[in-house]
Amino acid sequence: MSSARTALIPQLPDLDKIRQMRKRLGLSQRELASLAGVSQSLIAKIERGSIDPSYSNVRRILFAFEDVLRKRKVEGVRSGAQLTVGDLATKGVISVSPDQTVGEATERMMKGRFTQLPVMVGEKVIGALTDDRLRDYTIEATKNRTKSYEEVMRTRIDEMMGEPFPILSEDTPIDVASLHLQREEAILISRKGAIIGILTSADFLNLGLNQ
Repeated sequence: MSSARTALIPQLPDLDKIRQMRKRLGLSQRELASLAGVSQSLIAKIERGSIDPSYSNVRRILFAFEDVLRKRKVEGVRSGAQLTVGDLATKGVISVSPDQTVGEATERMMKGRFTQLPVMVGEKVIGALTDDRLRDYTIEATKNRTKSYEEVMRTRIDEMMGEPFPILSEDTPIDVASLHLQREEAILISRKGAIIGILTSADFLNLGLNQ
């Protein structure tokens, strides 16, 4: 099997998260630029995808996010108003249904640059898919010759999905979420029983919240 087939899902690049994180933290482009020591025009170009910034500039921006979050954590402890999972979660959740195929899930993940997807029936979460699980399943099935690559792509999701991601209320403190994200790739965020967002381990680690 070719490397293109085994590396089914690309990792989400940091650049795709900059605008999302800035919005979640309530920062303007000017404020972020000032905190990171870069120009506002650079932030705007990065968010539009019209420039390929240097590694050092990307790190400056991510460090600025970390500083903001650390300061807010300290302020939250002092004031009693802690940062919650709802503050950082990506609103809206893209999911797949159990009767869809591995090929359909792979296409959706690649198109959206997702590394994980919840499996849902209506509003009910019944399982989870991750890029690691998809790769491992494909490699094992084709290596052992139990299925061809084409047969793997036609396999129903409910035949190989994992356990559902944990679900936390949107007002759950970030420190509680950190305990889950040390073991899980994502947590789902709920409001009055309905799933409204997702927070991934990549989001968490990129911003230094595991420290």
